[in-house]
Amino acid sequence: NSWARQTHKSSLHDTMGSEASSPAARYRKELLKLSWRLVLTVQEQAKSAQESNEASRHSALRDDGKSEISRQDTNLMPATVIVRPFHEDFMTQFFKYCPDLKTKFPSDTTLVSKMIQSFISNAIESRDVGKLGRNFARRHRKYSLKDEHFEGFASALVDTIQTRIGKFGTIELIKIWRSVTEDIVKSMQKEYNKMMR
Repeated sequence: NSWARQTHKSSLHDTMGSEASSPAARYRKELLKLSWRLVLTVQEQAKSAQESNEASRHSALRDDGKSEISRQDTNLMPATVIVRPFHEDFMTQFFKYCPDLKTKFPSDTTLVSKMIQSFISNAIESRDVGKLGRNFARRHRKYSLKDEHFEGFASALVDTIQTRIGKFGTIELIKIWRSVTEDIVKSMQKEYNKMMR
């Protein structure tokens, strides 16, 4: 369909640079906003589920620290699906692409999550990601990053978003996200390469 091709071909700048006036650009931006809200909703549900599980485990302990739930009782309890926080899923995906960087990442990956969320939110809201790219470059200068690390970052980000939005992740929506993540990563890489000169 020609509209889908036209939508995919329009650049990120048209969608997120200056406020675009074309219906296709506005539609893309709205799709990004809605799907990003869905990703963040899943993030909040993961956080709530994690807190709830921790509270349940704590309340199931007696004063002497032993569990009040017998082995037999645990077999009767329904299995719950635990949704991991966004940054944990992202890191799992990222290390599939870039296992050599695993030892270089901080143990507290919530900073990684905040950085990613900030980049995406700013890009969707048509804000300049250049400043974020410069901050990224300054903080990552010591790691001697290569092109494949940036490519792995983009791929892992799309994979994580696609997993998070599940059945709502149509082919066209994932193409839009791929375009957005590629442009974000190009900004990061451009600033990083400037810093390394």
